[in-house]
Amino acid sequence: MRLLHSIRSEEIPVCQGQYLCLIGGRRINQIELWRITRLPDGTEIVRADISREGGPDLLTHLQRGPSGRPEWLRVRYKHGSINAAAQYTFEDEVVRVARQLEGQPVRQEMMDIATGYEVDYPPVIGHDYVWRGYPDQAQGRVWAMPVFSPDLWGEEIMGGRVLRFSVKPRGAERCETPAGLFEQASHFEVVLSDGVRAFSWFDERGIPLRWLYPDKGYDFVLAAYTKHSEISYT
Repeated sequence: MRLLHSIRSEEIPVCQGQYLCLIGGRRINQIELWRITRLPDGTEIVRADISREGGPDLLTHLQRGPSGRPEWLRVRYKHGSINAAAQYTFEDEVVRVARQLEGQPVRQEMMDIATGYEVDYPPVIGHDYVWRGYPDQAQGRVWAMPVFSPDLWGEEIMGGRVLRFSVKPRGAERCETPAGLFEQASHFEVVLSDGVRAFSWFDERGIPLRWLYPDKGYDFVLAAYTKHSEISYT
């Protein structure tokens, strides 16, 4: 697994794994490797390495504070002739963006966003997608929440955008993946701002097991999973 920043000696391994991607039921050559570690003060670090033959190449490094709230995300992105890097710093009501395309000056921006927002950055499904931030106060109800997402594919590379997802809990059910059978996976239905539906399943730690777009035929599944400690992410 490639790393954007090396693992420090004081980091404690928590868990790690691998996701596979299927389109129309057929596996494509895209692999995501991810690893979560924890510092003695409770800070968590989530690293991911996503690669696809002939497609985008992505390294990410997310730091979450002891409360679980994201503090900053660093991304390195390559696709064809595009070579870019960015950092997103998450404050209470704004996201500070610093991004740079190779050969161009650094662009710094600040994006206003509603208080209590979550963080989303596809295609990395092993991290903090919006339904993983489903708030306790929703108490099993459909819940719409503002989201910040780095835009990796648009004309404004890594510029970021604000959108809103609707999240509906569907209870616990069995979820079978190449990494194993999970009898009591938490299941959510998500409706994106453009009307696209998605379904997700999580284990007791809050780790995504499967991420399905039925209308698009995209299916991301957990193919390998190693637990190093009993830290919970729910």
